[in-house]
Amino acid sequence: MNAMTTPQQQPQQGEEWKIHKRGKSCSACARAFRSEEEHYSGIVEVEGRFERRDLCLPCWAQKPDLFSFWKTRTPKREEKRLEDINAMQEFFKKLLEKPSEEPGRQKITYLTALLLARKRRIRLAGSKDGRLRIEKTWDGEATDIADLAIADTELETLKQQMEQLFVVELGDGQPPA
Repeated sequence: MNAMTTPQQQPQQGEEWKIHKRGKSCSACARAFRSEEEHYSGIVEVEGRFERRDLCLPCWAQKPDLFSFWKTRTPKREEKRLEDINAMQEFFKKLLEKPSEEPGRQKITYLTALLLARKRRIRLAGSKDGRLRIEKTWDGEATDIADLAIADTELETLKQQMEQLFVVELGDGQPPA
């Protein structure tokens, strides 16, 4: 440490080598990278430390001054999915209006209740004698449903069925042709 540097000005050990992860947008023009888009990443030296820069192809063509660089590709983004929680809630209301002793139907009722609890549409209020007490947020009423133990393999199948019923793929906003 020289006489001009105070302890507060010294970088923490390893901090001078901390390089940030891949950016989601171009460092120069700030345009967001698309899924699987080719671009360049590089390292630039700024005030004695290294920083990462991610550049789209048009900004790369302007010949930035980089210490080191490489061509890369933005990772493939998974398609976003949106749960239709309102439809699931309406489905659950119908299940409660028309209860059934059929085991498959009870399992769907139970799983739907758990999913709605995760989305805070119902509140789990306890379990007693094989019954699960739930409180509905839309009307404040409490009701009981079967409190079931579902095997992991069966649970996965039921979850896939629920997903097919209530998950909507986000498209480009255009109606199907």
